[in-house]
Amino acid sequence: MPEAYDVKNTWTYDGLPFLPDAKTMKYEVSDGKQKQFKVVKEAIEGASTVVVATDPDREGENIFYNIMKLCKSSTYQKPMKRLWINSLTDKEIIRGFSNLRDAKETIGYFYEANSRQIGDYLVGMNASPMYTLKLKEKGLTGVYSLGRVQTPVNTLIVENDLAIKNFKPENYKVIECETETTPKVVFKNKTEYFDDNEFQEVWEKHRLEEAKSGQIKNVEVSEKQQQSPKLFSLGGLQRYANSRWKYPTKKTDGLIQELYQKGYLSYPRTDSELITTNEHAYLVANLEAYKSFLNITQELPNTAPNKRYVDDNKVLEHYALIPTEKIPNLESLSADEKNIYLAVMERTILMFAKPYVYENTKVELDVNGLAFHAIGNVPKEMGWKSVLSFDEDEKEEEAKLPPFEVGEVVPSMVKKIVKVTKPPKQLTEGTLVGKGGLMDKLNLGTPATRSSVIETLLNRGYAKIEKNKIVPTAKGYLLWDLTKNKNLLIGDPEMTAKWEEYLSKISKGEGTQESFLNNIYKFLDSMINQLKEMDFESQYIREQVEATTKRVGDYTINEKAKVFEVTDAESHQFVIFKEFSGKKLTLKLVEELLANGKTKNPVKGLKSKSGKTYEAHLVFDRDSKKVKVHFENSGTDRPQATVKTVGDYEVLEKAKVFEVKKSGADESFIFFKSISGKEIDQKIVDELLLTGQTTDKVTGFTSKAGKKFDATLKFNSNSKKIEFVF
Repeated sequence: MPEAYDVKNTWTYDGLPFLPDAKTMKYEVSDGKQKQFKVVKEAIEGASTVVVATDPDREGENIFYNIMKLCKSSTYQKPMKRLWINSLTDKEIIRGFSNLRDAKETIGYFYEANSRQIGDYLVGMNASPMYTLKLKEKGLTGVYSLGRVQTPVNTLIVENDLAIKNFKPENYKVIECETETTPKVVFKNKTEYFDDNEFQEVWEKHRLEEAKSGQIKNVEVSEKQQQSPKLFSLGGLQRYANSRWKYPTKKTDGLIQELYQKGYLSYPRTDSELITTNEHAYLVANLEAYKSFLNITQELPNTAPNKRYVDDNKVLEHYALIPTEKIPNLESLSADEKNIYLAVMERTILMFAKPYVYENTKVELDVNGLAFHAIGNVPKEMGWKSVLSFDEDEKEEEAKLPPFEVGEVVPSMVKKIVKVTKPPKQLTEGTLVGKGGLMDKLNLGTPATRSSVIETLLNRGYAKIEKNKIVPTAKGYLLWDLTKNKNLLIGDPEMTAKWEEYLSKISKGEGTQESFLNNIYKFLDSMINQLKEMDFESQYIREQVEATTKRVGDYTINEKAKVFEVTDAESHQFVIFKEFSGKKLTLKLVEELLANGKTKNPVKGLKSKSGKTYEAHLVFDRDSKKVKVHFENSGTDRPQATVKTVGDYEVLEKAKVFEVKKSGADESFIFFKSISGKEIDQKIVDELLLTGQTTDKVTGFTSKAGKKFDATLKFNSNSKKIEFVF
């Protein structure tokens, strides 16, 4: 963090811009990771040869060389090799160790990833404090986080929402011609008429009012083939899972990672839809086993490499997501893991099936000189479409046309059809993050980082999910208005895309880290000084205040990402968690609790610890400041745990443990309530966190041998464990 540098406080105007030299950038091991890091460091420093066996990509390279920065400088003189494998099966690991590469071959990926890491760090450490300070002057509380990628993506979400809100439906006309044949066929004229005069002119010119027939001008019949869908990339599977099962992209990432670590899927973070001949060979060798697994009895004869799926020249770092030779027992997988694994397995298997063959017919009809067209497809051979069952919405509409001959006069009726333009579609995680989505098209982020960008925007309250759609909040609108809408590059997707384009050149040796970072320094120096002079006027400031802060009697509610922060009349603060017994509490419901002390109606969808769903009234205990479950018949109250702040820590008391988290940290740790047969209370936990150990000995412990003993308790801040001191 900036505090580690010899600089002024970066949360003041005088401390900004914060631009430490990249060559002297400081690194430290994350909290809770020191013990494991020490093991790795000692192994590296004691080795004769170092093998880089991190993930085979940019971030994997960055992790390794960042670790090396905290090792002895002499370590760099040791021989270094690179393990480059795309799955964790025994066979692939052995193959990789038998073909180790020189580490210098892939170090370019480190320069790219490290440049991205430093650039993102500098943008965040400058823009976030500056915007937070400026908005604090306007009466807004909390931290306003900005980022090189997340802020432009916020722009995309807001401008999509604006396009929908500002959309004005417009009527237009099209002309169709319906035949009196059996079956009836609708021929369509391609022109859309938004001008009534233009439409009327065409209507009268071709005497369509009295037209009773048309003449067939052209008939084209051709046999066409459609091959199975391409293999999954990470983005392709994210989009598929979001569309089919409404999975958030972050959830999909986690499921794929689990299956990869179990050895069932190839490397997850890939943007390729292709494999090499090596992977194709093992898939063919295991084809019968895959078929048996999926209960497929049809022949899958297309076992020769097909350029649609197999191309050695186009697979650069990672190949497409495919199953490995290790096939799981489906019963060992969770329902969600099963969905993902089967999706990948089925998509892979289909490339060996025959193509779908159909007869395509195009017919042109002339009505008094105006052309109309109809198209029909007739399946000839179902091919890959017959191998597996597909959802109805995945099937194409097949329209069969009756036989028509050129010159034939067809009785028909011409119709004028009035249509209305449709607004843009609201973005989903799939259409934003997935393959071919907006972030992909605009080159924002990488396949591996895009879902975490969305997660960040959701967690920080800039956007929310409503019925699988991503919509901006008042906070998201405010950020957009004070960045992109003020013509500041920090919120411009085009600028970030240009940065990504240059970053990709660094790994190829076509650009340098020095050049990229020099531009970042110039950009931030100019932007921060510009922002210092800028008046943060925005129509959305009041909306943000109104959206997140509510007055209910003596209480003020401030809505945060995961909690409602409540302040009472005496300025005492407490929190109500948004997640309560498996149910998400709304602001409206919290207002009702604070105003009336109890919900008027039972709340549905609550879940017990055993996972059973139930409904009950919720009550607010004004003394304990806790939300409880109230059953009308029994009068039983069940308290919802609240967070207590103890020094630099936040403590959440649960049934059997105290869950502790350092303020500002992502990871938490636990203290068990029962230690060697002794129940410890909140008072002991407070003392341990504030002073490091108990002042007096604690009595009543029982050893494994059954003997009673007393001891002082000590909190080890490194291991995050409670220890005995005798």
